[in-house]
Amino acid sequence: MLKFCRKHDGAISVFLTLILIPTLLFAGVVVDGARIYGSKNMISGAGDLAMNGALAGYDGDLNDAYGLIAMSKTPEELSSNLQDYFEATLSANGLTPRDFNKALINLELLEGSFQASGVEGTQIYQTEVMKQEILEYMKYRAPVTFVNRAILSKLDQFKGIDKEKKAVESQIDFESGLADLQEKFDELLELVEKHTQVYRNIPSTSQISALIQKTKDNYGRMCFLAIGYDRLLNCTVAEQGDLRGLLDQYNDLAVRCAGGIKGFEELLKMEKIDCGMEDPYSLLNGLDTQSDDYREIRKELSDYEANTEMWAEQLEVIHKEYKELSSETLFQITGIYSYAEAGFDSAIKIEEKMAELKQEMKGCSTQYEKWQGAISDLDSSGAKDEMSAQAANYEAFFSKDNTDEFEQMIDNNKQYYGEIKEVLEDMIFAGNQVIVAEPSAVIDPLAAQMSASVNTQQGLDQQAKAMLKENWGDSPYQFSSDKDKKDIETTDFVKYLREELCKPDDSSDKEKSKEEAKKWDDSLAERLEDYKTFFMTDDIPEINLQEVSKGELPTNWLKAAAVQTASNSADIKGGMSDKNNRKEISNSAKDAMKNDNSSLDLLSGLADMIQGGAEAVYMTEYVMGMLSYYSVSWDGEGNEIKDPLSLSNSCLKDHLIYRAEVEYVIWGDSDSRDNVVKTKAMLFAIQFVSNAFFAFTNSTLATDAARIAGFFPVGVLGRAAIKAALLAVVSLIETTDDVIQLTKGEAVDLLKDKNNWETWIWTKGGSGDKEHGATAVKYEDYLWLLTCIQLLIPSKQAGILARTADCIEINRTKGNVENSLKTRYTMVKLSADVRTDTFFLQKVGEQMGTPVDENTFVIHYKGIQGY
Repeated sequence: MLKFCRKHDGAISVFLTLILIPTLLFAGVVVDGARIYGSKNMISGAGDLAMNGALAGYDGDLNDAYGLIAMSKTPEELSSNLQDYFEATLSANGLTPRDFNKALINLELLEGSFQASGVEGTQIYQTEVMKQEILEYMKYRAPVTFVNRAILSKLDQFKGIDKEKKAVESQIDFESGLADLQEKFDELLELVEKHTQVYRNIPSTSQISALIQKTKDNYGRMCFLAIGYDRLLNCTVAEQGDLRGLLDQYNDLAVRCAGGIKGFEELLKMEKIDCGMEDPYSLLNGLDTQSDDYREIRKELSDYEANTEMWAEQLEVIHKEYKELSSETLFQITGIYSYAEAGFDSAIKIEEKMAELKQEMKGCSTQYEKWQGAISDLDSSGAKDEMSAQAANYEAFFSKDNTDEFEQMIDNNKQYYGEIKEVLEDMIFAGNQVIVAEPSAVIDPLAAQMSASVNTQQGLDQQAKAMLKENWGDSPYQFSSDKDKKDIETTDFVKYLREELCKPDDSSDKEKSKEEAKKWDDSLAERLEDYKTFFMTDDIPEINLQEVSKGELPTNWLKAAAVQTASNSADIKGGMSDKNNRKEISNSAKDAMKNDNSSLDLLSGLADMIQGGAEAVYMTEYVMGMLSYYSVSWDGEGNEIKDPLSLSNSCLKDHLIYRAEVEYVIWGDSDSRDNVVKTKAMLFAIQFVSNAFFAFTNSTLATDAARIAGFFPVGVLGRAAIKAALLAVVSLIETTDDVIQLTKGEAVDLLKDKNNWETWIWTKGGSGDKEHGATAVKYEDYLWLLTCIQLLIPSKQAGILARTADCIEINRTKGNVENSLKTRYTMVKLSADVRTDTFFLQKVGEQMGTPVDENTFVIHYKGIQGY
């Protein structure tokens, strides 16, 4: 052996050293690695136990009242306790660093390295967190509450409600619009009557030409009379001769005077003689009153006085003839002109009215097509058939177009009367239109002017002709036309207008119509008082959540506050008394159906949507079970519940906005009363759609409404509008009764029949005693539907959950911020630095950037845990 060793000179030692050193180093690294990995597991276990300790301290009140689990205190508040839990777990065997030789692993928390906090975004009010907790809480409860609610079996009755709404809305739009069309047809008929009156009274073409010529002749005669009158009245020429001779001549002329303008020459000469006798009575001067001369002259003077009076009378006769001729001329020519003007104007107005009618007809035709389209979309075959039958009554109205001949005649008459107007307007005398100026207003000053400028020796006839020619001109002013007036009464359109469109029903009775209108207006007025009361919310506290919470609500923290909108209860106006009131009541009916169209439309597809929406159902049941609503204090039979309880058996009366919470969750208005008003308006809209659909598709109701409409003295289109207005009135009355019952927690049928429809029109009908069937729903059912609809829409789900959290927050804090959901975390996180013993891995730790202290290695720990 010694020889062997000497022979190899230490090669074996070197070989063993080369083998053993790596082996020992590897073993040391494995031991250190095992110790470190073991340390990490121990640290992780200590962290889990510490976090479990924090999570174990959950908010019991929150869990009892709302079934939600969240930490009662923040991890920061529990930090010292959690550190104690953590350290105690690390050193559970009670060993110290001095006892290292007895321990496999020694762990030590580095001072100041321990941190505990809640995980941001895991507060209980966070949408996804609350959603998951609600689903967890309701997974066993929701199926039970849902079955007890029995709403699933009634969802099918809402199918097609959006189509029903469109059908009824389209019918009301169409039929109420017929009132405007009827008004235009009535106005057209008035214009037709005026036009026909002109046709019957205006002279023929030849008569008009003759009257124009007669006007010219009359002006010539008036010139003659005016000049003669003026010359007689203003004559200053004096005859020469002795006084006695002039007196005898004056009396002799008076005897031969023909009178009037025929005796113009004698009258004019008498005036000249009279101008020559300055004082005929002077002939008596110096005569013996008993003498024959005296008596003879006295007789002459007496005749003179009588003849002077006769001259004045003859002057008045001339003036009277002139005035009568002036009036007759003006009357005749302006009479023709007024007829022509009336005919021309009425023709223009008829054309304008026809254009309006065609535009209105086009709109009605579009609305009619829309109504037919809505009818074809209906699901109910019976209702579809009934409404289709009603629509078929109007097909002939839209298919008939017999206006061509009428319009051609109107155009012809417009041109004809326009030509007459033009000719008469062109007639000028002395610079004035004959049809405008009073003839005497023109001729009188002309006569005076001409009599002063023309030689009085010129003959009266020649002077009158010269005056007429100078002021009338050479124009003949004759009327001739290649057209002739047409009698529009012979056209089919006017016959159709008179005999069908604008003819009152044979059973029309003005007094009966007033009686029916008053009857239904009184009934509506009574219900409108109930309607106003229905929207009052004085029975719940007026609380503004934003003001009470000072903005500290989950919706604000999540920046998910709902847009504030005004309460949208329908403003019902109008009645049956007149056309305008009937139009208003129809518009009110349409407005009542337009409340939140999106929700109303989604109701139709809710049965299909809910099949894959179990989560939405669970969350809906949670909202309805945990929060209060307007009818929560009624048991459905009209009896009040003194202490209504939530699903978790908490007292709902303790809630801040008691009887308005679910409504707030649906709408999000900070004013508690406004949310209730919006909910009532929505209920009214849904119930009204159903009631109106029944009223408009029930053949008996529709027939009797048409019978009542027949009492009104209006045309066929007006009666259709009255029928629609009456059905709208009875639907509004029925709906008002329904929603009042709903707010008392009572059931009301959504789908009506003769057994549960109360507002009858006819005398012999239903009993008026409602018998609820399988379609009966309650106020809370409607709330369930409205909530579920929004939860089925992903974009609205977050808002519903946030407002649910608002209600929980406001009920819990009540001024105590310590109970706020803002600090209720559902997850906790820890971080710590723990030192463990090592030897071989020091260098490794340094290379990894981990500080080392003698024979130790620092382990960085981070952990997170939640419910």
